Amino acid sequence: MPKKENTKKISLKEKETEKEVEAESPTLAKKYNKEIYLVLGAMALLVLIFFAFYYVFGSLNKIDYRGLTFTKEKFGEIPVFHHYYYITPDVLYNLYLRNDPRNNKVPITGAVVDRGIEFMQKSTIYLTIAPDGIVGCPYGSVGVATLASFLVDNQFTVKGASSDKEQAELNNLTYATCKTDPMNKVIMIQGGNETIIEHRTPNCYVITVANCEILPAVEKFEVQAVLDAQARRAAAQKS
Repeated sequence: MPKKENTKKISLKEKETEKEVEAESPTLAKKYNKEIYLVLGAMALLVLIFFAFYYVFGSLNKIDYRGLTFTKEKFGEIPVFHHYYYITPDVLYNLYLRNDPRNNKVPITGAVVDRGIEFMQKSTIYLTIAPDGIVGCPYGSVGVATLASFLVDNQFTVKGASSDKEQAELNNLTYATCKTDPMNKVIMIQGGNETIIEHRTPNCYVITVANCEILPAVEKFEVQAVLDAQARRAAAQKS
């Protein structure tokens, strides 16, 4: 018996349906591609908006003080102003201030205005405390510790000292003032009627504190030291 051919008869209606699908395929593809482009465009717009908000709100937390950029942060629960710089290519230092440097009005007088605050590497710095300078101040010890840490972290040798000879002997400290150690760097903290930083001799800086304003005075000294160091490096690079 002859084999029956296994052929499938396609009705006229099915042929018409196939033609309609073929005709609609380009239209569906275009519509699909358009939807994809719309979704990708919306995603790109959201990314741009995110970075715009990130930049705007991030810049609100940043301030500039004479070329130094500070970021408003929190050190634990304490609001601080944070600036960082490299002491060497491999050593990063973080400077934290409690007071906005733009609002710190502690004056600086003397030769430091022209010469700047300068310390020689590997030299000894005597941090001298006058007995009556910060007694009873709530942030007295914090201010002294902050300044000492700043100097040590910037790779200077610091020794505690007293401007009172008897107190120095009783507490086994060095007796150091602007007059006793003219060849060594001396930073003396004392009490007074006005909070001020004075460059009295080439090697001696006096930080006078009134009304227990030791933190503003110390922070002013630190920021000025950083500014002067950067100015010297910039001048050296130009020469």
